Amino acid sequence: MKAWFFGSGEFAALCFREIAPHLRFERVVTLPPSAAGRGKALRPTPLEEQARLLGFEPLHSPRPSADPLLLEDLANNLPDLALVVDFSRLIREPLLNGPRLGCFNIHPSLLPAYRGAAPIQRALMDGKTATGVTLFRLVETMDAGPIVVQASTPIGPETTAGELTENLALMGSQIFLKSLECIGKGYAEYIAQDDGASTVAPKIDKLEERIAWNGPCEGIHNRVRALNPAPGAYCVHSGKRLKVWRTRPVAGDFSLVAQVVRFEGGFPVVACAAGALILLEVQPEGRKITCGDEWARGSRVKEGDLLE
Repeated sequence: MKAWFFGSGEFAALCFREIAPHLRFERVVTLPPSAAGRGKALRPTPLEEQARLLGFEPLHSPRPSADPLLLEDLANNLPDLALVVDFSRLIREPLLNGPRLGCFNIHPSLLPAYRGAAPIQRALMDGKTATGVTLFRLVETMDAGPIVVQASTPIGPETTAGELTENLALMGSQIFLKSLECIGKGYAEYIAQDDGASTVAPKIDKLEERIAWNGPCEGIHNRVRALNPAPGAYCVHSGKRLKVWRTRPVAGDFSLVAQVVRFEGGFPVVACAAGALILLEVQPEGRKITCGDEWARGSRVKEGDLLE
């Protein structure tokens, strides 16, 4: 089967790692390197890094549906299908229906729930206890195409976005590979989505990264794990940014939010509007990730200190 792969982010890279040994992609397309970090050095996409590790030479294309090289290849060497995963660009005509069998997508949610750029993070922020992955055929409307197959999985109370991404990428890759035969032979069922039941998962805004302690501890805990491993939730201690990577909610009523109210096993406990959070893993500005108790000792954190 002649196949193309379009992807950019970490979810795409993980899916490609699982699928590429079983399906030889003739084209691997990703976005060009972008400036990142303090030095603004150009950094390739996670998909490009993974593809090169497996011996592929990706094509950079910010507008694939209008890319002359891709359109020429589509006309002269028609692929059977294209797999689009975590690509950050809409696929339009003539590429959308150009491949013989169409373009397909692995999406990390149980569509029509959480259509959009951040389905894993939004499900965690919402405190969902289950989610899943969907294989569907692309249409012009984002994440709205007919479903081929879905698989679900529970979400643990401590599960992070990074852990869930790994799990869903493996599940999505497996259901795609298992569906190849029925797609190729034309007996796959395509089930229309219920647009009226759809929900959206917009991209994470930078303003959402800052912890607002005047909320319930469960909600803040969910935000912390939703933003782990990137971009990370943070607060401010002694005028410097403190990223918070892992927490544990505890019950209690406290008069002043954002205050260190006690220590449990050396770990600081910070009051929220309802309950409190134990800071298990943090990262002071300019330093490495460390355990909350080590940070508290090194920074001489004491009861009554405020985390803004």
